[in-house]
Amino acid sequence: MLKGPFVLKMSGHVFDNEELLLNHARIIRDLWVEGYRMVVVTGGGSLARHYIGVARRAGVNESLLDTIGIAVSRLNALLLASILSDISYLVIPGNLEDTFKAWSTGRLVIIGGFQPGQSTATVALLTAEYLGFKYVVDCANIDAVYTSDPRIDPSARRIERISAGELMDMLRSRTIAGTYDLLDPWALSIARRGGITIYVISCSSPNNLVNFVRGGSGVGTIITP
Repeated sequence: MLKGPFVLKMSGHVFDNEELLLNHARIIRDLWVEGYRMVVVTGGGSLARHYIGVARRAGVNESLLDTIGIAVSRLNALLLASILSDISYLVIPGNLEDTFKAWSTGRLVIIGGFQPGQSTATVALLTAEYLGFKYVVDCANIDAVYTSDPRIDPSARRIERISAGELMDMLRSRTIAGTYDLLDPWALSIARRGGITIYVISCSSPNNLVNFVRGGSGVGTIITP
């Protein structure tokens, strides 16, 4: 069982599937009612990728592309907050100070991106550090961290436990392919300095989330500070 409040980083992939989103929302409500406390950070998903792709073809600069992605992640946050309006804070915070104020109301807080140049993984770790949480649950579009991208490399080896520093070194040496979507060096550096443990689980089924939070089972990779 996960003890203490945590940040739930929810992959934008969840928002690409209506049933998956509604089932995750149901699980989040159930966990909240049971007394588990969390802040949810939402990704942008395929809608963000589509908009960014169109804008990139038109020659839009990278800062504006980031801004588009942030806007979509915040739209996803508003969608989830609306679905959970009986327990959620309906104004989507845009920075750490507003997140703290929202958290102080005692309601479920859901956020998207904050500013260009930051992944939502970084937002999740910054939020955990700012609020004094020691756990981030990364509900990702992959079930664990691997030595390379398992979708294209059949020899990829699953990593069950690794430190943030070790993973940062692997990312710098580019021995792990395609992991920016999961965790980036900035996010890992915040985990390291803040003493935050990251649990990577698959978002393919909401049962993965509830089984981990309630019983500690089903975690793919544990990333220690």
